[in-house]
Amino acid sequence: MKRTSIAVKSILACAIVALAASCGDNDSARNSAPANDSITATPAGCRIAYFDADSVMRAYTLAQQLTEEGQRLMNRFQQQAAQKQRELEAQAANIERKRQNNAYLSEASFQHDVEVLQRAQADAERQLNAQQTQIQATIAQSQQRLNDSINNCVTSLNASLGYDAILFRESGVYFNPELDITNAIIAALNERMAGSAAAAQ
Repeated sequence: MKRTSIAVKSILACAIVALAASCGDNDSARNSAPANDSITATPAGCRIAYFDADSVMRAYTLAQQLTEEGQRLMNRFQQQAAQKQRELEAQAANIERKRQNNAYLSEASFQHDVEVLQRAQADAERQLNAQQTQIQATIAQSQQRLNDSINNCVTSLNASLGYDAILFRESGVYFNPELDITNAIIAALNERMAGSAAAAQ
């Protein structure tokens, strides 16, 4: 679910900017601190890590479940839309067949069937639009749930890792592979997911 990946990246980008800004403030504070001759060590710079959001989306159990759920909703919608289309086409074909066979005794009876078809088309369109809106709302809620889950997990995990900034792999041209914490994030996410499932039983 590509849109889900984009949504995850958008919400986490805000946290990353805040972390980076905090890192910058810390460096400024260190640089402006009074000199102390007893301090010989150079202040450490920002500790930065990165992760691959696409890999997280593929391996995170919740993301897999929500993707499958969204796909089921879309498949069901497409099947219902196709069924409605077939019904309307059959109704229109029946009107045309009756017209060609001179089965209508009056213009009024023909117009009546046409109006019935038009109302059926309008009703089908309203129903399908309502279903599509509901599906979009469900997918948006799923995306928000996924965003919150990943954001909370990364924040919680970083409490023990202590990084000043955690970036997306796509945000840079090159990262030292040793800075990659993708697997750690995936493991933490799935561990939390398994724990929540066990607690619910």
